[in-house]
Amino acid sequence: MKNLYVKKRKNRLPLLAPLALALLLAACDKAPPTPAASTTTSRSLPLMSASAGAPLEYMAVGSVVSDQRVEVASRLSGYIREIVVQEGDRVRRGQLLARLDASDVEGGIRQGQAASGAAEAALRDAQIDLERFQRLFERGSVSDNELRKVRLKFEAAREARNQARAGLDTALAQRAYAEITSPVDGVVVARQKRTGDLAVPGAPLLTLESGRGLLFETFVAEGQVAAITTGKPVQVSIDGRPAPLQGTVSRVVRSGDPVSRSYQVKIALPEAAGLMPGMFGRAAFALGASPAPLVPRRALVERGGLTGVFVVDGEGRARFRWLRIGREWPDQVEVSAGLAADERFVAAPVPALLDGDLMTAAKEAR
Repeated sequence: MKNLYVKKRKNRLPLLAPLALALLLAACDKAPPTPAASTTTSRSLPLMSASAGAPLEYMAVGSVVSDQRVEVASRLSGYIREIVVQEGDRVRRGQLLARLDASDVEGGIRQGQAASGAAEAALRDAQIDLERFQRLFERGSVSDNELRKVRLKFEAAREARNQARAGLDTALAQRAYAEITSPVDGVVVARQKRTGDLAVPGAPLLTLESGRGLLFETFVAEGQVAAITTGKPVQVSIDGRPAPLQGTVSRVVRSGDPVSRSYQVKIALPEAAGLMPGMFGRAAFALGASPAPLVPRRALVERGGLTGVFVVDGEGRARFRWLRIGREWPDQVEVSAGLAADERFVAAPVPALLDGDLMTAAKEAR
């Protein structure tokens, strides 16, 4: 049985050999496959390199304040007869603000006038006695000691007259203090007293703020105050104003708040229409430059919900690169991750630009 199986296998081999030869010849007659044509698009678009040097800024909020804030007080003690201004009124230097009850002052003036008159009369009488004794002394009718006593009496009367005159002048000056006038041009921002209240020397009646010499007052963290110096330019943005103001650091108070760990900084502002004390704003202090690269907004594209740029690789092909955006400005953004400062990218991409497109004859853009 085994010999019969071997004999059948030997008879099958001559039949398979011609079939394999025919298949091999058919395969040799076919032409080799042609490679598929490339679909890569070549584009000529401006390129640029990412530039470093994004400005470092420290932002602090604050308010506009007046450099001339005046607490108007009375030098007299008396009842307020009238306050002729209200909060928000604009006043001029020397304008009447309030009147006090001057009854006591008038009484003092009358007393001063009476004392001055009595002193003048006493002085005249002492002068007559001195002249008479002088003549008697020349005739030898009185002694030198008597003449000396009369002269001392005259000197005392003259000093009493001078003292009475000084008292009268003081009383007259008090009359001027009964009418309180504005020391500056400004605006009434507060009324601490009302008509009928008792005015006490040193206690403020009104608060005035001058519209000139406005400052922007803010507080800076202790980690940044060392970089802020007097005379340094600062950009101040005031809410409600279309353009920022260029201010200058006027004063830095080198004594910090122990609770907030912040330091007071005052920035001098230029004269500007509509600028008033109390306005809220933000001050941007320039602290140098950052190594983070800057990218113009026109170079940014969005793919799949991600914002990035087309970076040109070593083969000259555009590759989309997602970027992490930091600070933003009207015409450029800061890249915090995704791009190195020396890498080239497409400066003005077109909507048809695809990942892998070949960038040819590209010119560098700035």
